[in-house]
Amino acid sequence: MYKLILSVNNLEEVMVWPSVPPDFGPEQAQRNGTYEGISGDFNTLGPMGLWSIPLSGVFPVGRRPLYMPPEAVEDGWRYVDFIRRNQERRIPFRLTLLDGGGVCRFNAACSVDEFEWKVKRNGDIAYSLTFRESVSYTHLTL
Repeated sequence: MYKLILSVNNLEEVMVWPSVPPDFGPEQAQRNGTYEGISGDFNTLGPMGLWSIPLSGVFPVGRRPLYMPPEAVEDGWRYVDFIRRNQERRIPFRLTLLDGGGVCRFNAACSVDEFEWKVKRNGDIAYSLTFRESVSYTHLTL
């Protein structure tokens, strides 16, 4: 079973996600250009754009479904609070994906964009959000 972990500030606070969607992964475009020349169009290979990962699901409240990792919390409101509070702090999150053997398959700094949540009839919290790559200014090259 894969495990999705969201943390802030060098593991100051860590939340293990209740579940990983079956088709989880980044979307990333390369910013290529097309130029018209005498003999036709030319494609120039540009830099990679920022990756993003849209995600939606349910934060269970007061129950533990069978698919939840043991480290995940049963109080979905803690996930909402964790995201909103740290968005307001304006510091990057760290998104980590571990496979069933504990091997890290993805580990990157990101922001949480477009976070939306709604309380369902059963008390669980349906959410949708987008993780987007966060690049430190110190890593930029001119």
